[in-house]
Amino acid sequence: MFRGTRTLLVVGAFVLAAGPLWAQRPSSVITVEEIERAGPNVVTAYDAVRILRPRWLDPRREMRHIPLSERDTTIARVHVFLNDVDQGEVESLKSLPAELVLTLRWIDATDMVARLGTSMGPVIVVTLRR
Repeated sequence: MFRGTRTLLVVGAFVLAAGPLWAQRPSSVITVEEIERAGPNVVTAYDAVRILRPRWLDPRREMRHIPLSERDTTIARVHVFLNDVDQGEVESLKSLPAELVLTLRWIDATDMVARLGTSMGPVIVVTLRR
């Protein structure tokens, strides 16, 4: 009987240490599974970001690792890319139904400079379901 209790405790400790599945996903991606689990409050892609990754809506918070002297306040706006086309600012996600989204991916300003060679600012890249 003692042995069974001990095993149960070890399993319980493993579950607690591993944490929930959603906590193990990269914070730079919102998946279709996360959107579906978020419930009825997620109607648009904007809702998904607002509920699941609210920090994406505050680019200054995302840029905190960049020294103040190197921050350009003009690039502090988040842009949305859909099919490699700049859709404008994050408000454009309000017109995109969440049910069409496969993934939303955050790319910070530093990575955008490395990819494009320009100071674009942070980007949310939308991949639609087929």
